[in-house]
Amino acid sequence: MKKIFIIVYLTISAALTPVAAKYVVEQVSPLSLAFFRFGLATVILIVVFLIRNLNFKIDKKDLPKFLFLGALVIPVNQFFFLEGIKLSTASFSGVMYACTPLFIYIIAILRNDEAFYKTKMISIALSITGIVLIFWEGLMRANSAGLSTLTGDAFLFFAVLSWSFYLALSKNPIAKYGTLKTSTIAFIIGMIFYIPVFIFDYKNFTLAKLDIYGFIGFFYLSVLVAFGGYFIYSYSTKIVPTSTLTTLTNSSPIITIIFSYILLKEDLSYFFLIGSIVTILGVFIASRVDKKLLKVSILNE
Repeated sequence: MKKIFIIVYLTISAALTPVAAKYVVEQVSPLSLAFFRFGLATVILIVVFLIRNLNFKIDKKDLPKFLFLGALVIPVNQFFFLEGIKLSTASFSGVMYACTPLFIYIIAILRNDEAFYKTKMISIALSITGIVLIFWEGLMRANSAGLSTLTGDAFLFFAVLSWSFYLALSKNPIAKYGTLKTSTIAFIIGMIFYIPVFIFDYKNFTLAKLDIYGFIGFFYLSVLVAFGGYFIYSYSTKIVPTSTLTTLTNSSPIITIIFSYILLKEDLSYFFLIGSIVTILGVFIASRVDKKLLKVSILNE
């Protein structure tokens, strides 16, 4: 039941994040949004951290790791994600973040954290192929829409790359220090690194355009995603292999495109049904291939 909750929560939160972000960045400067979004999430983490009577002590040899994680999770990832989503579309963001399993799996192989399985690569490739089919027409329009759209697309690519590195590299610190301590320290470091960025962008910060839906979107991005989603995702690495989890939640872009159509009025592609079938097939194969791995994680829980 715990694993089902994790998969459902992360699927929904991942699916609606591009939609909420696209709406809010039209009302608040992306760079300032990142500061307040993760500032609130960090404060909540610190409160929970203190309630649990934890301490900030870490081994000196691990300090560079935490500095790198902090830089990845807030300054680097949020710059590319929020600036990218403003220039590109929520649909394209869904496509790019579908590549997360592939990036994580490659990183894990390079770090000797996981073995190479051809069947696993096939399932991930199928899922990505299905999502590309769903968004094919949108991608073609984005490629012809001008330099700003292409810049947004490139930014989203680097957002996914930095997020994948954060997930892969945080696995060992989480095993050593726990999810809450690792996330809290990484977020605090990330916020410290981000202060100069916010100061630079402060002249662009205004709430004049923020409406009630923008506020709800900010709450969703800050509390349910930045705090809840990232915390649960980090915790999930203890009981489910990261690449396995991201493959099983790879259906989230389908939800993204539905809500992008309903809330953002983005066009649905005729490739949607075909892409959905291919994506679901990839997820099904992944669940069959990783059945043994999931069983091991249950026994070790």
